[in-house]
Amino acid sequence: MSDIKFFKGSQFTRKEIWSKYHPNQEISKLGGDWTTGYVREGDDLLSFLNIGTKGRTGQDFDNEYDPETETITWFGKSESNSKQPTFKKLLDGLLTLHVFVRWDSKNTKFTYLGEGKIVSYEDNFPIENNKTTIRLIVSLTTEKETIGVQGLLTTDEVTTPEFGKKVSMIVNKWERDPSKRRECLEHYGYDCQICGFSFEKIYGEIGKEFIHVHHIEPLYEVGGENKNLDPVKDLLPVCPNCHEMIHRSKVSLKPEELKKILGK
Repeated sequence: MSDIKFFKGSQFTRKEIWSKYHPNQEISKLGGDWTTGYVREGDDLLSFLNIGTKGRTGQDFDNEYDPETETITWFGKSESNSKQPTFKKLLDGLLTLHVFVRWDSKNTKFTYLGEGKIVSYEDNFPIENNKTTIRLIVSLTTEKETIGVQGLLTTDEVTTPEFGKKVSMIVNKWERDPSKRRECLEHYGYDCQICGFSFEKIYGEIGKEFIHVHHIEPLYEVGGENKNLDPVKDLLPVCPNCHEMIHRSKVSLKPEELKKILGK
């Protein structure tokens, strides 16, 4: 089992992912399976899915992501099937599937959606040019540490301290679509749109591309994410301090109201 960790919602280029598996090694250009839809590294299988866009090789698979059910529809390479060694190991539970997606093939960065568990599969699924492949339904898990779309580190595994007692809680989970976050950040960038704070300028490389993304109409107030949400009008990059202040009162402040408080 690999000890490589990826945080859900984080973005990586293929080279950045390669570097995690090959530390202290230099590379000028990736080759082989690293330029295709999936590649195996030890007991990890890394899938690179294009959703709603053709891959750079021109192939167009109908990969899909449902953020409400956390389910992926994933197509293998042309002529792939369940009897091939890689897919046989995957279906037997001998490989850990990591799912990376992008919605624009011109973007070199993929968003990490988490580890995948195979729900079902179908061999000989017809694709373009009279060819076939394997079609898989994949359920995404969130058992490992993740960075959610707000940029916050979370984990499902809670350790109870010696001095505390365990309390069970029931909470609502408001779904967020990572493609909307990406579009928002492509428009605004990663500086706080209220106070102007930049994590990269202050912290350097460790702060690169870190920011919260605020729903101007909070999800808990409107009952979940609107599928017609506009990433530019309805979302806004804000730093954790401003984000906390927005939600400090019972009725969340609007970004413009907080700007006035800051005298911006």
